[in-house]
Amino acid sequence: MLEVSDLHVNYGQSEVIHGISFTARKNETLAIMGRNGMGKTTLFKSLIGILEARKGSISIGGKDVTSCESYQRVENGIAYVPQGRMIFSTLTVKENIETGMGVSGLEDIPEDIYALFPVLFDMRN
Repeated sequence: MLEVSDLHVNYGQSEVIHGISFTARKNETLAIMGRNGMGKTTLFKSLIGILEARKGSISIGGKDVTSCESYQRVENGIAYVPQGRMIFSTLTVKENIETGMGVSGLEDIPEDIYALFPVLFDMRN
């Protein structure tokens, strides 16, 4: 479960996120929507720890990760994949997925990933 409570995030002196709160429970889908410039990317960067929260809290599975480093948040089950090809562009889709599986302890890509995103199966190599 991901729980965000009264989160405030700044870029310099400008507050971009003004006290957002939400909960995403296990097996629940949550959509974060808004026009360009409304703070979606800022929110995701703060969830993974790229941007520091000025106020509020972020919990993953009941553990407060607000002051944790990005790698510690990943170990607790959250990751950030930027839009476009800003990942490992020289790797195949399959290799990119395997790179992210390092902390999971799994050796093979779970079939449900391809069931959720069938286009990945077609593009895997």
